[in-house]
Amino acid sequence: MKSKNILLLSLLMTLMYPAVGFSYEKIKCAGITQKWGSNSVQMRASGTGFPSGVWRNALTESIDLWNQNPSKFKFTLSYNEPGVGKGNFQNEIWWTSSLSAPAVAYYWYTCLTGHLVEADVVFRTTTPYHYTHNKKTLSGYGGGSRSFQTVAVHELGHALGLKHVSYTYNAMGSDSTHMHANGSTAYAYPGEDASHGAVALYGNDNATNDVAIAHWRWTGFSGEYSTHARTRVFNSSGSLLPSFTDAGEPRYRVNKGQQVRLEMSYENLGSGCKSTPVKYYISTNDLITTWDRHIGTGNVSVCRNTVYTTSNTTLTIPNDLTSGANYHLGAIIDPDNAIAETNEANNSSYVGIRIN
Repeated sequence: MKSKNILLLSLLMTLMYPAVGFSYEKIKCAGITQKWGSNSVQMRASGTGFPSGVWRNALTESIDLWNQNPSKFKFTLSYNEPGVGKGNFQNEIWWTSSLSAPAVAYYWYTCLTGHLVEADVVFRTTTPYHYTHNKKTLSGYGGGSRSFQTVAVHELGHALGLKHVSYTYNAMGSDSTHMHANGSTAYAYPGEDASHGAVALYGNDNATNDVAIAHWRWTGFSGEYSTHARTRVFNSSGSLLPSFTDAGEPRYRVNKGQQVRLEMSYENLGSGCKSTPVKYYISTNDLITTWDRHIGTGNVSVCRNTVYTTSNTTLTIPNDLTSGANYHLGAIIDPDNAIAETNEANNSSYVGIRIN
């Protein structure tokens, strides 16, 4: 991680951070939190870098993902910015080939007043980005492309006022392994920890409800960045079951009639705490829906503070499954849609299994 301090005026300072990274850690100077003086900031996208089309759509999606967070803060976005550059007191987004990192967020602040005054996000043209939601194309699922949206969400988190975090599953850590996936698609999102940081900086809108399930978990850190790996399947005693990699994803070996525990990460992306049922299913494919075979029910209570990764519900693998066949264990939070959510598409996910 590179950083650079530059004195612009008597108290105006700037820091540069290369991208993939930061969550619920605030930007501070002399112990003073640095944030925007209002709850709305305009980002201006380069006209040449983001013409009408797929890349503009991907950037718009990334902005919209942040604007679903439960804080009072919102980005606005304009296009066709004719000239972009650092230190011009405008918040701009562009591409360049002259970066050592896949992307960089530059931000300036007036230290003692606690105000951000400029934030720029720059993407490296030589990074193999893709705007797709097809998970098999993306590096987190064995593909060769970097998700543009996960990096954009990460860098926009810096522009909002957040720093890297290493101690929990979060978009401000290793962003390429911070996604929601169900079926053939995978989507970027800010996540619980970064959303909690946005609320800490700008206040709670007291209006957003959103619970979610992810099949990623925190595993540790690499420098300032959290590291993530896929959630797992254990036996009833809590011992990890044997697994292998199948088409870029883990698959666990289970027996007919065996009692297992499915590990998942449960998140509250909304304004207040929620307690909700979770129903568990077994499916012949990786798209988990309530039409799949129901094999168990649990309950979780989630608040917007720490991602809750657990395997506390024991499930029984049905005896009538086909030996040697592949299935998927899945979970759905708020399965009866009792919570009116801003996003109903992030309530389901899966882990692959093979029947011995």
